Amino acid sequence: MLTRLGCYWRALSTGLCFVVYGSLSFVASLTVLPLLMLWPGGTEARERRIRLFVSWTFRALLWLIELLGIGCIEVQGREWLEQADGKLVVATHPMYLDVVVLLTLMPFADCVVKSAMLRNPFYRHFTKAAGYISNADSEMLMETCVGSLKRGRTLVLFPEGTRSVPGEPMRFRRGAAHVALRGGCEILPVMIHCSPPTLLKSSRWYHVPERPWRLTVRFYPPRDLAALGHREGLPHGISARHLTCSLEDFFKQQLTSHEYPDRRTEAAHHSLARS
Repeated sequence: MLTRLGCYWRALSTGLCFVVYGSLSFVASLTVLPLLMLWPGGTEARERRIRLFVSWTFRALLWLIELLGIGCIEVQGREWLEQADGKLVVATHPMYLDVVVLLTLMPFADCVVKSAMLRNPFYRHFTKAAGYISNADSEMLMETCVGSLKRGRTLVLFPEGTRSVPGEPMRFRRGAAHVALRGGCEILPVMIHCSPPTLLKSSRWYHVPERPWRLTVRFYPPRDLAALGHREGLPHGISARHLTCSLEDFFKQQLTSHEYPDRRTEAAHHSLARS
């Protein structure tokens, strides 16, 4: 009975978080955003302050999620964030909040967003003003991503392309590998795992687990392309395929070695809301 009541509470709280955040985002787009746009400074300075504001709102959302007992965040390997500039951040994508957590930790990073976000009345104004990269045009997307790395920025990509499907093998698309090869950059791997699984691609927001979830975000040391098996002289397409397989193997190995699906103990977590 208590378990069922807990599920009802977390389902209701999850819906409340989405409604509150969406509503406040819409209000802020009509009030705060115009002020941020009018503040003196060029395009880059404007985008940085808007991204910082977005990051603050994400932090507030995560704080509310933890306050309501829905879930919490554990971050490991924070020290590698200091080396994120100019690197391609390659992350797994198990749940809806992955990008929220990463942009809280890396507020000035470039990231690719679905073109649907530019049509969403609640988020489109901030998405466009922050200069996030749309995936609407595949050819322009590649050029924009490579240009981001060439300018020394941090770029976040989810090589799976969409949220993982539980029970299915991890499959990476080659887009991230093509960007890394053309950008000639190091890769910063990030393993994201949610236990118990929730906010999945195949589930509704109200399908909550029987206990609060923990989202583990683990950063690994940056790796150059050679360390991931890249060899000079190979055709670009073959190199991209090899690099994609190497990244898949790396994450599968980490998933197995850390026993994420069956963790018996929980390390002390570092709440993003309090850090």
